[in-house]
Amino acid sequence: MNTSPRPRVDGSPGAPLSIALVNDYEIIIHGLAAMLAPYSDRLEVVELEVGGEPNRPADVALFDTFAGRKHALTRSAAMIDDGLVEHVVLYTWDASADFLSEAARIGVSGVLLKSETASELVTSIERIADGERLGLEHVTRGRRSESDEELSAREREVLALLALGLTNRQIAEELFLSSETVKTYVKRIFTKLDVSNRVQAAALASARSLGPPPGRLDQSARVSST
Repeated sequence: MNTSPRPRVDGSPGAPLSIALVNDYEIIIHGLAAMLAPYSDRLEVVELEVGGEPNRPADVALFDTFAGRKHALTRSAAMIDDGLVEHVVLYTWDASADFLSEAARIGVSGVLLKSETASELVTSIERIADGERLGLEHVTRGRRSESDEELSAREREVLALLALGLTNRQIAEELFLSSETVKTYVKRIFTKLDVSNRVQAAALASARSLGPPPGRLDQSARVSST
């Protein structure tokens, strides 16, 4: 049995895994980078990609699905086709059967949950880089916030999509949720932010670093015109 370390993309057998972090929002990317920083001996963050695709080789692209499940799948498929990274891993709070089915179909190497500790996340990434496919068969529902004062992770996600001008139906389709579920989240957001309409809610998104990324604005405009 071969127990030697798996070669990395830089050719060094014992080198840390190289990883690119991907999402449309800087606050999400930099938060993820900070969480992984204590594990630099095991994971080397070689790229922080906001709104685009990695442009240098990496062992793993960790794609945070915040504010876009379908969007993440579309961009993941492009990264897989491009072949610049060896493995594309989706990082998410929940995973429906349809989401997992599409992720498996396009060739995603793993779906990891944000409920994992940082140490567990690093270990899971290493296992995926060594050839395991993780999280593609386990449907996981999102958890409700325990706080009535601050926005939950899901509510922040819905707020970001409200800021893009998406309707409840479009948000539901993007996040693999029902329209009624999205309607409930929107009502909670209005209550917590003390606003009465979508425009007022969207205006507060920027204060939380959730204002619309330019690339997503272009995409949402195309969706709204169809």
